[in-house]
Amino acid sequence: MNKLQKGTAEAITGIVLGTILTTTVVALAKDGTLPSYFILLFGLFSIIANIVTINSFRYTGMLYTIGWLLGALLLKDSLSTVDMVFNIGGPILVLILRVCFWIRSIRS
Repeated sequence: MNKLQKGTAEAITGIVLGTILTTTVVALAKDGTLPSYFILLFGLFSIIANIVTINSFRYTGMLYTIGWLLGALLLKDSLSTVDMVFNIGGPILVLILRVCFWIRSIRS
């Protein structure tokens, strides 16, 4: 399997699993099975997992981050305020850090 096929398979798997996990957690929280604060913890864990994923990509991390930001902007009507803060602020912070590290590497 070449790199493009592997990357595409990983992206599709991530999207499907993310959708399933998010839907399950939200449904269980609405049902009362999970405490409501669990959604916030799940969101925070998801943001941390996304940042770790982005940092594992040397070149495509920037495109991944831009895609994450655009996806959040497309879903802005369906996201809560807390979700908007995490999903808009997170990618912007990652992009700023990436640019800072890139500038540092050029100076060295």
